Amino acid sequence: MAGNKFERIEKKFWMTEKQFNAIMPVILEHMTVDEYGLSKICNIYCDSDDYALIRRSIEAPPFKEKLRIRSYGEFEADKKVYVEIKRKVNGIGYKRRIHVPFRKALELLEGNEIMADNQQIEGELHEFVRRYRPKPKVYLSYERFAMYGKEDPELRMTVDQKIRYAMYSEDMDFFKEGTPIIKDESMALLEIKSSGAVPLWLTEQLSRLAIYQASFSKIGTCFTNFIAPQLKFLQANASGKRITTGEKNGLPSLRQAVFGQNRV
Repeated sequence: MAGNKFERIEKKFWMTEKQFNAIMPVILEHMTVDEYGLSKICNIYCDSDDYALIRRSIEAPPFKEKLRIRSYGEFEADKKVYVEIKRKVNGIGYKRRIHVPFRKALELLEGNEIMADNQQIEGELHEFVRRYRPKPKVYLSYERFAMYGKEDPELRMTVDQKIRYAMYSEDMDFFKEGTPIIKDESMALLEIKSSGAVPLWLTEQLSRLAIYQASFSKIGTCFTNFIAPQLKFLQANASGKRITTGEKNGLPSLRQAVFGQNRV
């Protein structure tokens, strides 16, 4: 794993406040807080006008990919951000990214050369842009506590809370507080990212506290529960079709694909 290239297995677990308080002292015996510690993570997910990338991801294919812009703290024009291609192949996550000012990231989405710190990855991003024509669509933010293993630095864990979204706008109005994507914001999402098996000490603690692995995607949940119903409603209005309450409130097949048997 290099600074701009990542390959790892990712597992996610939902925790109640009680479970979080019980497991964190044990985790901190084995993990070190990373350079960002507790920080606000801000993401802009980019997609085609018909949300082809998100829709494909929700279908859980063996290969999927997405493009996002990530900032530690709120976005500012000259503040450096990460432009990332995230791919998942048969359950293995791959991430390739460049580190550039936010205004340069937006220029890249317009197809412009920006002379990033890694020309190879910039080339891959240009090819991605040519293929999908993505635009900034959805702003997702959350509070994250990030750690890495004391004995195995490749083992990383993050705990996310207060996951909220807003639709992207060019006037930067997406900085508003946003809408929670789950009802109980005291719930915490634990993500374990490793190049190998989950350590035995952690497996034992997860089992002891009945913390079970969950199938969950932040952007997938946001699209399924908020964006897709609105798009369907607008399409129905445009065509003059009467839409039922059930249709307006959600898309069951998409929701099942996102949550599986661990729906929150």
